[in-house]
Amino acid sequence: MIHKLLYAVLSIIVLSSCVTTRRMNYLQEKAGKFPDSLLIDTLPDYILRVGDKLAVNIITLDEESKSLFMSGTSSTQNAVADLSSYSILPDGNIQFPFVGKINLLGLTTRQAKDTVEKHLKKIIPDCEVEVSLVNSYFTIIGLAGTGKYVLRNEKMNIFQALATSGNLQPFSDRTKIHLLRQDEKGKTQIKTFDIRNKQIMNSEFYYLQPNDILYVQAFNGQFFGVESFSSIFSTVTSTFSLAYLIYYYTGSLSK
Repeated sequence: MIHKLLYAVLSIIVLSSCVTTRRMNYLQEKAGKFPDSLLIDTLPDYILRVGDKLAVNIITLDEESKSLFMSGTSSTQNAVADLSSYSILPDGNIQFPFVGKINLLGLTTRQAKDTVEKHLKKIIPDCEVEVSLVNSYFTIIGLAGTGKYVLRNEKMNIFQALATSGNLQPFSDRTKIHLLRQDEKGKTQIKTFDIRNKQIMNSEFYYLQPNDILYVQAFNGQFFGVESFSSIFSTVTSTFSLAYLIYYYTGSLSK
């Protein structure tokens, strides 16, 4: 009787606890169902919002303009480059030296570049402008490490982000990754997707955006933390040992 009981218990442990490659591997062809509504033809550019901080790099050969933009500048081949950061205020504007207010709310960084450059060319006709986001962060919580990380560029994909935090743990539910993302109006939306499916590369979730939060939960049905053959062997040995002791002392007491 005890042998049958042990066999049943061990079967449940092994079948319910092992982490299979299908549960863990990325870029699978048929891993779950990826809703068509989440797929996009082209990845959208990030839209600037209130509070975003922009780095503006101005390059010019105009000697007279050097005195205007010398703070924190670096000179290369007779060109002067001024790198400063500006926050988008609640009214949607940045306050730019010698120009005044420039409205950048709702623009992409490329559109912001063109807008700032258009204003500056009135003062420095030969200038070129580069605009990029600074102090951008994303957050990861749950079974993928917990922390706030710098979004180093506008094309950091979700796998690069997870590698930064140490990757998903074995019992992470890869079928239900939760992404909290703000829309253009500042309202937070929660989207859930299966990160194992290779179609994620064609989805809006592939590239992270500033202030994104990734939440990774444990999958349902986790019983024991059996992650490898060695841990299975240890669990089996411990179970047999406990069962033997119970059987031994039960038999001794019954005599």
